[in-house]
Amino acid sequence: MRTLRTFMVSTAVAALAVTAAPFAAQAAEPAPPPTVAGPDSIKAPDGNLYAWYHLNYQGPACTWAGNSSNWGSCKNQATSLWNNGYPGNLDDVWVYWGSGYTGAGRGVYNGVALPDLRQYTFDAGTGRGAGEQLNDNIASHRWVNLP
Repeated sequence: MRTLRTFMVSTAVAALAVTAAPFAAQAAEPAPPPTVAGPDSIKAPDGNLYAWYHLNYQGPACTWAGNSSNWGSCKNQATSLWNNGYPGNLDDVWVYWGSGYTGAGRGVYNGVALPDLRQYTFDAGTGRGAGEQLNDNIASHRWVNLP
C-alpha cells in the first residue's frame, strides 16, 4: 500500500511539473534585440528602418524591412532612429505613437538619421500623443510617400 501511495504521489508531482512547464517558459523575459552598427558604418541603403535604445545609435537596435503594427521589444524604447530605405516609391516612414498605426504620427524622410529623438515631437493634430516627444514613444510604423 505504501508503495502504491508513493507511486501515486510521484506521478501527480511529475504531471504537475509537466503542465506547469509551459507557463514558466512564457513568463521568461524576451531576449533584447541585438546591437546594430549605426549610419556611419552602413553606407548604402538596405531597405530597413532602424531604432536604437540609446542616443547616437548605441546599444540594442530593432530593424524592419516592412511595416510593423507593433514594435514588440522596441515599443516605446527608441532613442535613435534611421530610415535607410531604398530610394523610390514608399521610401519614407510614418512613425506612430500607438500600436496598430494609431495615435499621433510623424514622418521620417528617406535617408534621415535622428541620433536623439528627444529633440523631435509627434506632429500637432495627428491624434492621441500629438506634441509628445518621439523618444521612448514610438509603437508602430508604415512605409509611405511623404510630400
